[in-house]
Formats: sequence, structure tokens, C-alpha cells
Amino acid sequence: MPDFKSVVFTAALTLPSLALASQDFPQRYSTLGLETSYLDSGNSENKSSSVGDLSNYWSLGVNFTHQFNPNVSMLLQGGYAEPETRNTKVDTELWRGMLGGRLHPTHYRLGGWRPFAGAGYTYQNIDAGFTSKNEDLIYAEGGLQKMIAPRFLAEAGARGMLEVEDEFFDAQLFAGVHYMFGRKFRKAPSSREALDLSQISTPPADSDGDGVPDYRDKCPNTPTGALVDDDGCAKELTRDIKETLYVEFEHDKTMVRPEYFDDIGKLATILRQYPTSRILLEGHTDSTGPASYNQRLSKSRAGAVMKVLVDEYMINPDRIRTTGMGESQPIASNQTEAGRAQNRRVEAIVSGQYSEIIKKDQD
Repeated sequence: MPDFKSVVFTAALTLPSLALASQDFPQRYSTLGLETSYLDSGNSENKSSSVGDLSNYWSLGVNFTHQFNPNVSMLLQGGYAEPETRNTKVDTELWRGMLGGRLHPTHYRLGGWRPFAGAGYTYQNIDAGFTSKNEDLIYAEGGLQKMIAPRFLAEAGARGMLEVEDEFFDAQLFAGVHYMFGRKFRKAPSSREALDLSQISTPPADSDGDGVPDYRDKCPNTPTGALVDDDGCAKELTRDIKETLYVEFEHDKTMVRPEYFDDIGKLATILRQYPTSRILLEGHTDSTGPASYNQRLSKSRAGAVMKVLVDEYMINPDRIRTTGMGESQPIASNQTEAGRAQNRRVEAIVSGQYSEIIKKDQD
């Protein structure tokens, strides 16, 4: 059994480094997994007890967890071990049940790992054949978790367990791999709102939906969302404009995080208002890694923002151009983590030509 536990312990620590790209944690989910641990047994002060003075030992557990929201989860564990007594060398069987809660930060990560801290209650039974002992313990823990695949996460950490009656202290190092199910993700925001038809009473016909009734619309079939004048004709840009959008990325990642969807939606609104405008998406990286790799990564980041504009906001891809600037144009120092975070970005520049219609004075 120690060999199997060692394999699980090693796999839990090495699998995250083999993942092609870390995944983002869902808002809510449940997991079922295996945990292996090594306990430094503090032992009871009652040395006369045949089962109260245990050697250090390996333990195997089956974990169930449920993430209620991004910040709070619970842990339920059933565990088993076969320690021997320190002085009498008697083989024992140890069964353990654990129930506790955990707290998680929303965005803070340590090299892609999500920290957590928790506490709870443990009940365990030690059976030496000719005698047995029940123990009540309270524990506190801290550790790190990381998504290694869309449905798998790995975790590792340490626990301190205090026996309530004899007041001895056990230290436990643990690692595990969990399968995730019942996932619930944050919904991407939508810029479209349902039209309340109950507030409308037989309005004049407006075939192209530009807000100008057909009976005085001199420019039918105006593009949807375009700004129009009183005659229903689309206005075009009269000046060069630069609408700058900053979308920051995690280290070595190309996924657009949901908190930037609102800003991208505002940019899409400008593009719909000015149908002849064009947009340039410039991807950037920090100086971590080879320049050639960063060049490709920055291009991929620009492409990720383009995909959001096309898929979520229905912008014609022919109006979008992407380019990768690599690490060549930092806006902050690459010597600090905060500066590198600012440099991992995509900038958007909207531009176009505009000729405003000037009405003649009528006699």
C-alpha cells in the first residue's frame, strides 16, 4: 500500500506541470478523488495505551468536495491506514472520517495554483485487534489547487490535527487528484436586451429599424445599429478616432477572461455605429520566454479577442485585422510581476474616414 500511495502522491504533484494549459475554475462544481498523505504522528502522552503511541505512517483517502461559489467549498473524506504502535510494534487498522470547510481567493494565483485554507472536524478509530480507541480531532489546513484538464484538478497541502482529549498534535502532508462534475460557469454578458412590445402601440413602419419611419426615410436598408441623420441616412466617420481597449491575460495564456466582455461589447457598439470603420487588434506579451514564442503568443491573443467580437457580438471578420507585437512594446517594467501583468495585453485601435452630410438652406 505505501508504494501505491507514493505513486498517487507523485502523480498529484507532477501532472500539473504536464498540462498544456491551465484551465479556469468553474463558478460551482463537485469533485470525487483520491488523496494520499504522510502523517508525522505526535502520539499520546499516555504511553501505557497500546494504540495511543503510533509510528509515522502513510494514509489513503477518498474525497468528496463541493464548491458552493468561487470563495467557499466543503470537504468530506473517508480515510484508511495501517500504522503500527511505536513501542510495541503492534499492527493496527485506522479508519478516519473528516468534514470541513475551505476558503478560496477569487483571482489570486501562485504560478497558476489557487491557494486555499480550511478547518474542520476529524473522527478516527484505531483497532489493534485486542483493543481499540476512538479519537476526536480538530484540524486546520492550507494548500494549493490547479486545473490540469477540463474535468481534473490536482491539489497538495498540509494539515495540523489536534486530538481533543489527549491534546497531541499530528502533522499531515497530502496530495490528491480529483474528477470534477456538475460544473457551472459564469455566463458571458450580453449586450442585447429584449424589446418590451407592450409599450409600443402601432408605430409607423420602419423596415430597416434605424429609427426613421419609412415614409420619410431617404436611405432604406441602413446597416443595423448605424447612426443616422433625420433623413435615415447613415453617418460616416469624419475624423480618425482611436478607441483603445486593454485586455490583460494570465501568464502564457490566450483565453479572454469574462470580466473583459463588457469592454469588448462597448467597442463592438462603436463598430456597429460606424459601419465603414475598421479595427486593428495588437497583441503583446511580457519578456518571459523566447522572443519567437512570444511573437506567436501575442498573435494568438489578438486572435482570441477577434473571436469574441465575431462570435459574441456579430462583427464581420473582414473589418478586423490582427497583429502580434511580441515583447517589443512594453508599457511597464518587466522586472516586476505587476509590470509583466500589464504587458500581457491586447490593444484595439478603431479608425475610419467620415464625410458628414451638410444640408442646404431651403428658401
